[in-house]
Amino acid sequence: MNKKRFNLVPILLITIVVVACAPLLLWFRSSPLLTLNMFESTVYNLEISYQITVLLLAFIIIGIVYGMAGKGGLAYLNLKKRDGRIRPEPWIGIKPKETETWKHLGLNFMIIITLVTAVVIYIQVVHGESVSLELYPGGILILVFALMNAFSEEIIFRFSFVAVVGKYGLSPYAAQGLSAIIFGTVHYFGHPGGVPGVLMAAFIGWFLAKSMLETKGFFWALTIHFLQDVLIFSALFMR
Repeated sequence: MNKKRFNLVPILLITIVVVACAPLLLWFRSSPLLTLNMFESTVYNLEISYQITVLLLAFIIIGIVYGMAGKGGLAYLNLKKRDGRIRPEPWIGIKPKETETWKHLGLNFMIIITLVTAVVIYIQVVHGESVSLELYPGGILILVFALMNAFSEEIIFRFSFVAVVGKYGLSPYAAQGLSAIIFGTVHYFGHPGGVPGVLMAAFIGWFLAKSMLETKGFFWALTIHFLQDVLIFSALFMR
């Protein structure tokens, strides 16, 4: 019993850290630690200032996780691991065949999640607006910002929980549930936002935590998140 209680302490601590990060992200959005003026556009300057600030926070989280979970925790950052056995989730329609692995599930859900995100973003952000997008530097910055944002958020909201759960042998649903709740709540103020944004982000948080736990790698979480952010930044920069 004492051992079980001891194992709950790390997940409680990392939850406190991640919860504390959530309002910080909202604050950094308007008041980043660094103020850069690299571009003529105020929008681009604000975004690069925010992304670099959050990237620094992500590396602090990696350091905290390393202190709690050691090298074994850092192993979940491996981008080469993209396959693994799928744990069935019949309630959501994940009923893998014997030959089906994460190579199949990851690709299928990458397409589905990206299409759903595109529809929601179009309805919430693009529909009815007069849009245009400069290819340079806008097109390049979309990819850069999407990669930075995806990496930082995966570190803060996914890797943190997954590494600690993996290290201390806790239920995978602890990492998936916490990631879903916190990531979903934060996106009430994001894009997509409101209740649809919360539900969508919660599912993505749950699914990407699952991908990291079952492949023991970072590939699907980073790739799927990156594609969503490409769509989101494209829509925001076209306004």
